[in-house]
Amino acid sequence: MKLIKFTNKGIYCPQGKFYIDPWRPVDLAVITHGHADHARWGMKKYLCHHFTKPILYKRISEDIECQSVEYGEVINMNGVKVSFHPAGHIIGSAQIRLEYKGYVSVVSGDYKVQDDGLSTPFELVKCNEFVTESTFGLPIYNWLEVDDLNKRLQNWVLRNKENQKTSVFIGYSLGKAQRIMKAVEGIGKIHVHYSIGKLNEAFETVGIKLPEYEIPDFRESVKHVQDEIVIVPPALMDSNVIKKSPMQR
Repeated sequence: MKLIKFTNKGIYCPQGKFYIDPWRPVDLAVITHGHADHARWGMKKYLCHHFTKPILYKRISEDIECQSVEYGEVINMNGVKVSFHPAGHIIGSAQIRLEYKGYVSVVSGDYKVQDDGLSTPFELVKCNEFVTESTFGLPIYNWLEVDDLNKRLQNWVLRNKENQKTSVFIGYSLGKAQRIMKAVEGIGKIHVHYSIGKLNEAFETVGIKLPEYEIPDFRESVKHVQDEIVIVPPALMDSNVIKKSPMQR
Protein backbone atom coordinates (compact mmCIF):
# COMPACT_ATOMS: atom_id res chain seq x y z
CA MET A 1 0.00 0.00 0.00
CA LYS A 2 1.21 3.49 -0.85
CA LEU A 3 -0.26 6.39 1.05
CA ILE A 4 1.82 9.06 -0.66
CA LYS A 5 3.30 9.81 -4.03
CA PHE A 6 5.71 12.41 -5.35
CA THR A 7 4.29 14.88 -7.86
CA ASN A 8 5.32 18.10 -9.59
CA LYS A 9 3.50 20.00 -6.82
CA GLY A 10 5.02 18.11 -3.90
CA ILE A 11 4.25 15.10 -1.72
CA TYR A 12 0.63 14.09 -2.28
CA CYS A 13 -1.75 11.81 -0.37
CA PRO A 14 -4.34 10.71 -2.98
CA GLN A 15 -6.69 9.11 -0.45
CA GLY A 16 -6.62 12.14 1.85
CA LYS A 17 -6.61 14.64 -1.04
CA PHE A 18 -3.94 16.88 0.46
CA TYR A 19 -0.30 17.80 -0.10
CA ILE A 20 2.54 18.01 2.41
CA ASP A 21 4.78 21.09 2.05
CA PRO A 22 3.77 21.67 -1.60
CA TRP A 23 5.83 24.07 -3.68
CA ARG A 24 2.98 25.01 -6.04
CA PRO A 25 -0.53 26.26 -5.20
CA VAL A 26 -2.93 23.50 -4.08
CA ASP A 27 -6.29 23.32 -2.32
CA LEU A 28 -5.01 21.90 0.97
CA ALA A 29 -1.43 22.11 2.24
CA VAL A 30 -0.30 20.27 5.36
CA ILE A 31 2.74 22.22 6.58
CA THR A 32 5.57 20.61 8.57
CA HIS A 33 7.07 23.92 9.75
CA GLY A 34 7.40 27.60 9.01
CA HIS A 35 10.64 27.83 7.01
CA ALA A 36 10.12 29.35 3.57
CA ASP A 37 11.20 26.24 1.65
CA HIS A 38 8.37 24.28 3.29
CA ALA A 39 5.62 26.86 3.81
CA ARG A 40 4.82 28.79 0.66
CA TRP A 41 2.36 31.42 -0.48
CA GLY A 42 -0.65 30.57 -2.64
CA MET A 43 -2.39 27.63 -0.96
CA LYS A 44 -6.18 27.71 -0.65
CA LYS A 45 -6.00 26.30 2.88
CA TYR A 46 -3.20 25.50 5.34
CA LEU A 47 -3.04 22.96 8.16
CA CYS A 48 -0.21 23.20 10.69
CA HIS A 49 0.75 23.00 14.36
CA HIS A 50 -0.49 25.78 16.68
CA PHE A 51 3.02 27.26 17.03
CA THR A 52 3.46 27.43 13.25
CA LYS A 53 0.28 29.40 12.65
CA PRO A 54 1.58 32.81 13.83
CA ILE A 55 4.76 32.19 11.81
CA LEU A 56 2.71 31.67 8.65
CA TYR A 57 0.79 34.85 9.40
CA LYS A 58 4.07 36.76 9.71
CA ARG A 59 5.73 35.21 6.66
CA ILE A 60 2.84 34.74 4.24
CA SER A 61 -0.21 36.80 5.22
CA GLU A 62 -2.70 37.18 8.02
CA ASP A 63 -5.41 36.73 5.38
CA ILE A 64 -4.65 33.05 4.68
CA GLU A 65 -7.10 30.34 5.72
CA CYS A 66 -5.17 28.36 8.32
CA GLN A 67 -6.24 25.61 10.71
CA SER A 68 -3.89 24.54 13.49
CA VAL A 69 -3.71 21.50 15.77
CA GLU A 70 -1.83 20.20 18.81
CA TYR A 71 0.81 17.49 18.67
CA GLY A 72 -0.88 14.09 18.69
CA GLU A 73 -4.30 15.46 17.79
CA VAL A 74 -5.89 13.25 15.10
CA ILE A 75 -7.81 14.68 12.15
CA ASN A 76 -9.72 12.42 9.75
CA MET A 77 -9.20 13.51 6.17
CA ASN A 78 -11.23 11.40 3.75
CA GLY A 79 -10.56 8.30 5.82
CA VAL A 80 -6.87 9.05 6.46
CA LYS A 81 -5.95 9.70 10.08
CA VAL A 82 -3.53 12.62 10.15
CA SER A 83 -1.55 13.73 13.20
CA PHE A 84 1.42 15.99 13.91
CA HIS A 85 4.38 14.80 16.01
CA PRO A 86 7.38 16.81 17.27
CA ALA A 87 10.30 17.08 14.86
CA GLY A 88 12.62 19.13 17.10
CA HIS A 89 13.70 21.38 14.21
CA ILE A 90 12.14 24.73 15.18
CA ILE A 91 9.08 25.65 17.22
CA GLY A 92 5.97 24.02 15.78
CA SER A 93 7.95 21.72 13.50
CA ALA A 94 6.23 18.40 12.96
CA GLN A 95 6.50 15.00 11.41
CA ILE A 96 3.24 14.20 9.64
CA ARG A 97 1.82 10.78 10.50
CA LEU A 98 -0.69 9.30 8.05
CA GLU A 99 -2.68 6.15 8.80
CA TYR A 100 -5.08 4.35 6.48
CA LYS A 101 -6.43 0.82 6.98
CA GLY A 102 -3.67 0.04 9.47
CA TYR A 103 -0.80 1.23 7.25
CA VAL A 104 1.25 4.13 8.62
CA SER A 105 3.47 6.57 6.71
CA VAL A 106 5.47 9.35 8.36
CA VAL A 107 6.78 12.36 6.44
CA SER A 108 9.51 13.92 8.55
CA GLY A 109 9.95 17.42 7.21
CA ASP A 110 13.17 18.86 8.65
CA TYR A 111 14.03 17.37 12.02
CA LYS A 112 16.70 17.40 14.72
CA VAL A 113 17.20 14.77 17.40
CA GLN A 114 19.01 17.13 19.79
CA ASP A 115 16.95 19.07 22.34
CA ASP A 116 17.76 22.74 21.72
CA GLY A 117 15.67 24.04 24.62
CA LEU A 118 13.21 25.91 22.38
CA SER A 119 11.65 23.30 20.09
CA THR A 120 9.56 20.41 21.37
CA PRO A 121 12.03 17.47 21.28
CA PHE A 122 11.90 14.93 18.45
CA GLU A 123 9.45 12.06 18.90
CA LEU A 124 10.20 8.65 17.41
CA VAL A 125 7.04 7.51 15.61
CA LYS A 126 6.53 3.86 14.70
CA CYS A 127 5.54 3.44 11.06
CA ASN A 128 5.61 1.23 7.97
CA GLU A 129 7.15 3.93 5.79
CA PHE A 130 9.39 6.86 6.75
CA VAL A 131 10.04 9.66 4.26
CA THR A 132 12.99 11.62 5.59
CA GLU A 133 14.79 14.83 4.82
CA SER A 134 18.55 14.22 4.54
CA THR A 135 20.17 17.64 4.14
CA PHE A 136 22.90 16.63 6.60
CA GLY A 137 22.58 12.88 6.20
CA LEU A 138 26.20 12.18 5.31
CA PRO A 139 28.39 10.80 8.13
CA ILE A 140 30.82 13.72 7.70
CA TYR A 141 28.36 15.82 9.72
CA ASN A 142 28.98 15.37 13.42
CA TRP A 143 27.29 17.95 15.63
CA LEU A 144 28.39 19.13 19.05
CA GLU A 145 26.02 18.62 21.95
CA VAL A 146 23.85 21.70 22.50
CA ASP A 147 25.42 22.58 25.87
CA ASP A 148 28.94 22.34 24.40
CA LEU A 149 28.02 24.51 21.43
CA ASN A 150 26.36 27.12 23.65
CA LYS A 151 29.45 27.24 25.85
CA ARG A 152 31.62 27.92 22.80
CA LEU A 153 29.39 30.78 21.73
CA GLN A 154 29.42 32.25 25.23
CA ASN A 155 33.21 32.04 25.53
CA TRP A 156 33.62 33.68 22.12
CA VAL A 157 31.40 36.60 23.13
CA LEU A 158 33.26 37.05 26.42
CA ARG A 159 36.63 37.09 24.63
CA ASN A 160 35.32 39.68 22.19
CA LYS A 161 34.08 41.87 25.05
CA GLU A 162 37.52 41.75 26.67
CA ASN A 163 39.00 42.95 23.37
CA GLN A 164 36.31 45.61 22.85
CA LYS A 165 34.97 43.80 19.80
CA THR A 166 31.36 43.46 18.70
CA SER A 167 30.15 39.86 18.41
CA VAL A 168 28.26 39.54 15.12
CA PHE A 169 26.31 36.33 14.53
CA ILE A 170 24.82 35.24 11.21
CA GLY A 171 21.70 33.11 11.63
CA TYR A 172 18.43 32.36 9.90
CA SER A 173 15.68 34.71 11.08
CA LEU A 174 13.57 31.75 12.18
CA GLY A 175 15.17 29.12 14.38
CA LYS A 176 18.91 29.78 14.39
CA ALA A 177 18.62 33.41 15.51
CA GLN A 178 16.47 32.53 18.51
CA ARG A 179 18.81 29.68 19.50
CA ILE A 180 21.72 32.12 19.43
CA MET A 181 19.75 34.55 21.58
CA LYS A 182 19.11 31.86 24.19
CA ALA A 183 22.73 30.69 24.08
CA VAL A 184 24.16 34.14 24.87
CA GLU A 185 21.43 35.25 27.26
CA GLY A 186 22.77 37.23 30.20
CA ILE A 187 26.29 37.88 28.92
CA GLY A 188 25.68 40.95 26.79
CA LYS A 189 23.12 43.27 25.29
CA ILE A 190 21.47 41.69 22.24
CA HIS A 191 20.63 43.58 19.04
CA VAL A 192 18.75 41.86 16.21
CA HIS A 193 17.80 42.77 12.67
CA TYR A 194 14.13 43.72 12.25
CA SER A 195 13.43 40.51 10.25
CA ILE A 196 14.46 38.52 13.33
CA GLY A 197 12.46 40.77 15.64
CA LYS A 198 9.39 40.23 13.47
CA LEU A 199 9.60 36.46 13.94
CA ASN A 200 10.45 36.81 17.62
CA GLU A 201 6.91 38.16 17.95
CA ALA A 202 5.60 34.79 16.73
CA PHE A 203 7.50 33.06 19.55
CA GLU A 204 6.08 35.48 22.08
CA THR A 205 2.54 34.99 20.70
CA VAL A 206 2.63 31.29 21.70
CA GLY A 207 4.16 31.98 25.12
CA ILE A 208 7.84 31.30 24.43
CA LYS A 209 9.92 33.85 26.33
CA LEU A 210 13.08 35.04 24.62
CA PRO A 211 15.90 37.16 26.09
CA GLU A 212 15.47 40.92 25.93
CA TYR A 213 16.68 42.48 22.69
CA GLU A 214 16.73 45.71 20.73
CA ILE A 215 16.15 46.33 17.04
CA PRO A 216 18.59 49.06 15.94
CA ASP A 217 18.14 51.07 12.78
CA PHE A 218 21.11 49.84 10.79
CA ARG A 219 20.69 52.76 8.40
CA GLU A 220 21.96 55.01 11.18
CA SER A 221 25.18 54.87 13.18
CA VAL A 222 25.60 51.63 15.10
CA LYS A 223 28.60 52.69 17.17
CA HIS A 224 26.57 52.05 20.32
CA VAL A 225 26.67 48.27 19.75
CA GLN A 226 30.43 48.06 20.42
CA ASP A 227 31.29 45.21 22.82
CA GLU A 228 27.74 43.92 22.43
CA ILE A 229 25.94 41.20 20.44
CA VAL A 230 24.45 41.64 16.97
CA ILE A 231 22.43 38.95 15.15
CA VAL A 232 21.53 39.34 11.47
CA PRO A 233 20.22 36.97 8.75
CA PRO A 234 22.55 35.44 6.11
CA ALA A 235 21.32 37.83 3.41
CA LEU A 236 23.19 40.63 5.19
CA MET A 237 26.50 38.81 5.52
CA ASP A 238 28.30 41.05 3.02
CA SER A 239 26.21 44.15 3.54
CA ASN A 240 26.97 47.52 5.11
CA VAL A 241 25.10 46.36 8.21
CA ILE A 242 28.07 44.15 9.05
CA LYS A 243 30.66 46.68 7.92
CA LYS A 244 29.14 49.41 10.10
CA SER A 245 29.39 47.37 13.29
CA PRO A 246 32.36 48.79 15.24
CA MET A 247 35.33 46.50 15.80
CA GLN A 248 33.14 43.65 14.53
CA ARG A 249 34.28 40.08 14.53
